[in-house]
Amino acid sequence: MAKIIFITPEINRATGIVRVVNIWANHLSLNRQNKITIVAKGIENPYYNFNSKIKIQKYSFDFKRKGIGIIYNTIQLFRYLYSLRNEKNSNVIIDKSLLIEPLWILKKLGLFKKINFIYFTHSGSSAFREFYLSRSHTKHRVDMMFKTFDKIVCLFDDETNYPNMVQKEKLFFLSNPIPFELSHINIEAKEDIVLYLGRVRIEKGIDTLLKAWAITDHIGWKLQIVGDGKEKQDFIHLAEKLSILDSVEFIQSQTDVKSYYDKSKIFVLPSIYEGMPMTILEAMACKSTVISSNTAGGLRLIDDNRTGLLFKKKDEEELAKKLTYLMRDKHQRENLANSAYNYINQHTIKNIATNWDNILV
Repeated sequence: MAKIIFITPEINRATGIVRVVNIWANHLSLNRQNKITIVAKGIENPYYNFNSKIKIQKYSFDFKRKGIGIIYNTIQLFRYLYSLRNEKNSNVIIDKSLLIEPLWILKKLGLFKKINFIYFTHSGSSAFREFYLSRSHTKHRVDMMFKTFDKIVCLFDDETNYPNMVQKEKLFFLSNPIPFELSHINIEAKEDIVLYLGRVRIEKGIDTLLKAWAITDHIGWKLQIVGDGKEKQDFIHLAEKLSILDSVEFIQSQTDVKSYYDKSKIFVLPSIYEGMPMTILEAMACKSTVISSNTAGGLRLIDDNRTGLLFKKKDEEELAKKLTYLMRDKHQRENLANSAYNYINQHTIKNIATNWDNILV
């Protein structure tokens, strides 16, 4: 039985990272009898259910503090990380980059020699590094990360020639899992619904989706946008301006997402950036035909014209053409859905969870 501590900013919002932490914490606790602790700032009213065996703790540091608050935040952060010295023979999993510098300092002081520190990137092996290297104030974190953490967990390996700063022996790969069992799906019972499910934010390409919908021949079809976000009202106004509000339904964020996939014939993910989106996996598992923008995650999960369709990011005209094509061609739509369903078995939690054996101590 392993002792595992997840340190993550929040568990009370409907984000992809929160969903992944929730799925793995529950699985590692219930199915593998590990001792799990979740440490986060936002713990009030967790968005997803954590089983009763999981201990949830609140930390007092706040990554959003400004001015003098940064000093307080830094002190609290160091105090918490220092307290981990007593968690011998445990696995500490971190997914917030601001912890890299203080942890590096404390390890330089000789602490944590019997703790397995794991950085969970929630992206591909090149994407997280390129993100940090693209900003002058985070460039140093890549080299520091490999010197600080015992293992770096990525969703997938997307490169062949690693730079010298990467210690390949520390890289491990753990795909996002489908959180529910695969079951028989009656594709004939699905409704004429195009579904988007996720955060309703500009980086998710909602404006592209609405503009594409406005130029499709969507008579008899409905577009459902399930989720919340600070720009949601702006998108409602955009739908009104485009005169499509009668065929677009904005629905608040849901915990029971499977029922929406089960009803929809088409799922669209128009994001500007995605690592390995849970929503594509879930839609495929429910035989919703997937259209995705050509993000890293979209390219990783979709074999274009075989298990789904890809379109160029921010290109509403291309998206409109592919939406119209799938809405009109039932045969091709169902062929793509069935091919994706056959492919998706490799992403079931049962098949992926064994990868933890090489990560945990």
